[in-house]
This record gives sequence, C-alpha cells and structure tokens, in this order.
Amino acid sequence: MKTKYIFLLLLSAIFAYTFTQTFDSKLNLNGDNVHYMKLAENLAAGDGYSHNTPEGTVPASHYPPGYSAFLAVFIFLGINNLIFFKILNGILLLGGLIGLFYLIEKQTESLSLAFVATALTLFSPKILEFASMVMSEMFFFACSVVFFISLYQYAQRDTVRFFKSPWFYLSIIAAVAAYYTRTVGAALILALPVFFLFRKEWIPALSSVAGSVLLILPWSIRNAAHGIESRYLGTIMTVNPWRPESGNISSVGEMFEKMIVNFDETVIKGFKEILFPFLEINYDKGSGFFSIIGGLLIVAVIFYGTWKMEKIKWPLIAYLAGQIGLFMLWHGGNGSRYVVPIAPFLFVGFYVGLYHLILLLWKKEHKLKPHLPYAFLVLIFLMHAPVEAQAEVAKRPHPPAYQNYFTIAKEMQKQFPKNVICCCRKPELFTYYASNIYAVNYKYAIDSNELLQDLIQKKVDYVVLEQLGYGSTARYLYPAIIANPELFPVIWHLPNPDTYLLKFEREKAIEKMTDLDR
Repeated sequence: MKTKYIFLLLLSAIFAYTFTQTFDSKLNLNGDNVHYMKLAENLAAGDGYSHNTPEGTVPASHYPPGYSAFLAVFIFLGINNLIFFKILNGILLLGGLIGLFYLIEKQTESLSLAFVATALTLFSPKILEFASMVMSEMFFFACSVVFFISLYQYAQRDTVRFFKSPWFYLSIIAAVAAYYTRTVGAALILALPVFFLFRKEWIPALSSVAGSVLLILPWSIRNAAHGIESRYLGTIMTVNPWRPESGNISSVGEMFEKMIVNFDETVIKGFKEILFPFLEINYDKGSGFFSIIGGLLIVAVIFYGTWKMEKIKWPLIAYLAGQIGLFMLWHGGNGSRYVVPIAPFLFVGFYVGLYHLILLLWKKEHKLKPHLPYAFLVLIFLMHAPVEAQAEVAKRPHPPAYQNYFTIAKEMQKQFPKNVICCCRKPELFTYYASNIYAVNYKYAIDSNELLQDLIQKKVDYVVLEQLGYGSTARYLYPAIIANPELFPVIWHLPNPDTYLLKFEREKAIEKMTDLDR
C-alpha cells in the first residue's frame, strides 16, 4: 500500500514537471476553444445552449453541450478565466491517469507496470499540448476512465443484482456524458452492452441500452424541435469539407478509399506519433510497406494488451475498435488530433501488451521479472526532446500574422459600434478580442459573385484580409476582392505580414449583383 502511494506521488511529480514545462498560457489558435467558452458563458447566463447573433441568441448544435456545460458550472460560480480552464484540463488529465493506474494495477497486479505506462503517457507532446487547451479532449478522457472503472467495480460484485449496483448507473452516466462531450463517445455507448453480453447478462445489456437512449433523447428532441439536423452524416459523405466544390462521395469505392487514407493517417501514423513522438512522421504522403507493417504490429500489441485487462477486456476492445471505425469515417487532414482523447488508453494497451509478450518469451523464473517494466522507462530519454520542443512552442508569442489579426480585432472593439458585422477567417478567434463585433466567415465558393452574394446576405460591413496560413483565404476570398476592388476600399493596413481591414461597400455590391441579373 505504501509503495502504491509512492508511485502516485512520483506520477504527480512527473505531471507537474511536464505539464508546467509545456503549459501554453496563450489562447489556442484552433478557434474551437473560444466556441466552448462562449457557449459556456451563455449557459451560465441562463441563455441556454446558444450562440450570439446581432438579432440575439440562436440554438447551437455544432458541438455537443457536455464540455461547455462543465465549464458553465465554474463560470456560474464566478470563475471565468482562460488560465484556470487550462489548469483544470491538466487536472483532468492527471485524474484520468490515476484512474488508469488503478485499473492497470488491479488487472495486472503490477504496480511497476501501472506506473510506467501512465508515466510514459506524460511524455507524449500531443497529449500535453491538448492538456493546456480549453478543449473537450481531457474531459472526454476523464469520462472514459470513470466508465471503465465503473465496469470494473461492477464486475467485482457479481453477487449484487444489477439494478442495485451504483456502478451500473454510473457506467451509463459516464458513457452518455462522454457522448455529450464528443459524439465519438458513441463508441463507449457501444462498449456498454458489449460488457454485459459477454457476461451473458441479457437484461442488464438491454437496460444499459435503454438507459443510454433515455439520456440521449432530450438532446435529440431539442434539436428536432429547433429544426437542427446532424452535421456528421454530411461531413462523412463530403470528399473535402474545406473544399465544398469537391462534392460528395458518390460510390462505395470512393468511401473505401477515404477510409483507407484515414486509417493510414490516424492509426498507422497517428498512433506512432502519440506513442513514439521521437519518430519523424510525414503526413503529406502515404505510408510505405514497412511503415504499414510496423503500424499494424503496434495496433496488434495494443489489442493484445487490452485482452490482458481481463475484467474489462471486451468493452475496452469494443471501445478502441469503435474509435478506429469512427476515425476511418471522419474527414482527414488533422493528423493525430482525433486520437488524443483515447491516447492514454493506447499507452495502457501497448505497454501492458508488450509486458505480457515478453513474459511469454521469458519462461524462466527470475527475480528481475517483476521489475521488467522499468526497462521501458529508457524511452524517456528519447521522448524528452520532443517534450522540450513542445515547451519551446508553448513559450513563443503568437505568429506575426495572428498578432496583426488580433490587433485589428482589439481596435475594432474600441472604435466601432456594437454589432458591426465583420467577415474574416477564424471568426471565433476574432470575437474573443472583439466581443462587440459580430464576426462571420466567408463562403467557400470559387465563383466570386457567389461569395459576394453571401456577404450581402450576411449584411457584412467590413472584411479582414489576413495571412493566417489557411488556403481558403487565397482560394476564395482574395480572388473576389481582386475581381471587385471598388467594393473593398482599404481602411487600415498592417505590414509584416500584410493584413488589411477593408470596408465592404454593400450597397454598391447589391447594385452590381442586380445589374448582373438583368
């Protein structure tokens, strides 16, 4: 017992070191974090799960409400601070790892293996990067750990009728909470009846499905009442969501090709990047033969490790298989980003699997056998350099292009009237610094007139032409401005790199569109 607490203390110390080293106090530039915080603010203010428009609030549905609801609790209590939310996510990571430590130790009876697998997780830069973002990944991970602990505890009490076990209800709540946090939580809802079916507990299996459906139903009814359709099917069937002109997938062959590409990106490459960050991964080209074989061997070891988690092996296998299936259906272009919520489970599966494979080969009894997992810690020497690189990235200021972009936002906040409508890339980031300005994105349309018509319909007053690095600005917005310079007079220009605030002459644009229709 004393040794266990020493290991947990060491794990906490490692977390304190790697988390503080890589902690990024800046606003993350992906934009989703601002959405989560704005939605949480509206929830805390009693405006429901909604986002703001010049006409008032409208129901939101782009993200499930779980993580924003979690943040809203703290905002309601008077804590609305970016740094606090980042630290909170770090605490969720540590708490989840302590939960995994518990599960590994109980299933393998090896404290050293439990410590090593969870400690190495804290040297994965991608996990550390997301741990200091105000994003849903860590909350989802924490819900997942609670789910598997609940199933393990349920399995420990076989004599108790299922409806009398609090762990039965907690497993349903945790699975649904994960689903409300990220829709890929559907893999946990799948894993729940799988757990009971392999135990031949038919009524609990049906009851768990019924309980999950009942808890999900209010969200579905709410969306149906507001006429909100799921965006997920549309995204799955889209060739490239960032290039709508590419159209939709129209054949089984195209879907199969997409799934193969996504499997290569997220599983073959993504799993390697997460587990072995010191390896160089090239996401710009497909994996070669030996890279694929290596990736498949890693997957095999992970699933072998989950098989060795005896009490929870079937739901854990179903969960990981379900996640891989969802990776293959979703759109690509994000590297290992979508792997992050399950990344700690990959460390568990891989190192538990590797440990048991070595034991299979090492038949002879030896006093060093129980200490075998410590040998895996040699990887820290290789993993530490990528952690240091992530620490350097965290301490850098925002790139100059974003500094110009945010400068324009801050000045518009000071000088422009409320509810002025500004068109720009990453509008959520813009409104973080200009809450009085209503920012919208431009339409991804090759036809410049179609883009202009969209600006008119959105009643845009100003346009920001930036160099944030997104291809869509050069592909869609810039050509429309060049083709119609009289509609976009320059209000302000910031150099290095060139960033422009442009006035959109909406009335002139309306006249031009009317003339074209004649």
